[in-house]
Amino acid sequence: MKTIRIYLLSIFLLLVLAMPSMAQSARLDSLLQVQRHIELQNQQLQLQYDSLYRIIAQCKTDAELLVQYEVLNKIEKKEQQLGNQMRKVEKAIEVEQARIEQVKRDAALAEKQAAAQANSPVPLKGERNGHPWVDLGLPSGTKWATYNVGSKSLHGVGTRVAWSETATKKTFSPNAYSLNDRELASYAGDATYDLATAQWGEGWCTPTKQQWEELLEYCDWDYVMINGINGVLFTSPKTYNTIFLPSTGYTDDETFKLKYTTYNLAYWSSTGAHTNGAHSYIANYEQGYMTTTNRYVAHCVRAVCF
Repeated sequence: MKTIRIYLLSIFLLLVLAMPSMAQSARLDSLLQVQRHIELQNQQLQLQYDSLYRIIAQCKTDAELLVQYEVLNKIEKKEQQLGNQMRKVEKAIEVEQARIEQVKRDAALAEKQAAAQANSPVPLKGERNGHPWVDLGLPSGTKWATYNVGSKSLHGVGTRVAWSETATKKTFSPNAYSLNDRELASYAGDATYDLATAQWGEGWCTPTKQQWEELLEYCDWDYVMINGINGVLFTSPKTYNTIFLPSTGYTDDETFKLKYTTYNLAYWSSTGAHTNGAHSYIANYEQGYMTTTNRYVAHCVRAVCF
């Protein structure tokens, strides 16, 4: 009976997830039609260009040229408008295609997640202090939060902080950093320095370097788009649970300004590297890796618990 209930639950989840996919496919078809219409308008403009240049070549007076150049200006403005429309439509198509892929991905994982939970003596998803976590089947038993500290959604950036600081600020620079030249090997679980513990309470903390490395070693890595936001999706090959790390950008070491927020992401570990450095997880659309970062820069925090 237990196996039958799991099977029926899986079929129900697949049907529910498939319903929005149908509507999204219709929206994609509509967007592709708009794209084709803009392409046809651009083709018509090109014909007008060709015809107009032939007319300009035959003009004999400045007055005649002035009239034709006014027409040319109108065509160029129309071309700019179509270019803006095309960029918006292309972005909408990209987002819609990503949504369809997300629905397919969720549907493919739903049955596997249900089976993994049925075979597990403990819950593979839950909450601590009101914040959700998932079990990724890691050897250490570490549970990872499903969204960033300071956010309430899976794709929200959350709070950007310097390493070991628990509040965001306008300027991230060496002069604005509070712990210059101070030795601090690790702060995991210390609410004085740990943003996760300070905001989410006891039991939550910023991952150590070892916990990040474990995540990278034991989970599958994909660069995806969810709700129009690029980021990294980690999937457990054991529990089939996932966590999505949205793109956050990072602080440039020369201008101290936030940059590359569309494709790059930067997350702190709670492990220090040297007097003014710390270990962090950096990724873009090609790869993700652990590195050593200046402590004063702005990174986000994804919390863990046990």
